[in-house]
Amino acid sequence: MICYKAMNIIKPTTARYSEIHNLLDRAFAGSISESKLVKDLHDKGKISLDLIMEQNGRVLAYICYSAAYDNNKALIGYHLAPLAVLPEKQRQGLGQRITRESLKLLPKDLTVYVLGDPEYYKQFGFKVDKTQKCSSDPEGLHFMVLSRVPLPPRNVLYEEEFYELA
Repeated sequence: MICYKAMNIIKPTTARYSEIHNLLDRAFAGSISESKLVKDLHDKGKISLDLIMEQNGRVLAYICYSAAYDNNKALIGYHLAPLAVLPEKQRQGLGQRITRESLKLLPKDLTVYVLGDPEYYKQFGFKVDKTQKCSSDPEGLHFMVLSRVPLPPRNVLYEEEFYELA
């Protein structure tokens, strides 16, 4: 457990998933995709790591990682998706805190991938690498990697639940 001004970062229990889905619905207003994705990944045991940030028993932020594969279905790393913060708590550093702490818990020998805003994710060391191909970002403008080693050119695949949302 990590504590920031009475904010704890912990692994969620199954009992907290309704709060997590509520958070995702609010953070991604107008979209049920993120909540459905997390539910499906959770139900099928495909979440590699997830954490919540809570304060006074209230879930303020959530982060989730699932497996990343190459074309041969070999595990090559993890996808960070989704990252969510309650709307009224956004722009207060909670997303940064939970992201930094979660990255410390992942194996250092595997790559972490994220599809998102390069300006935001570069603060954690993510870089656009056009040798890593993602079907959701054919031009390679928002698909980023965090890796300690040079990577061979390859297609990076998600768990099937990501494709079911499209």
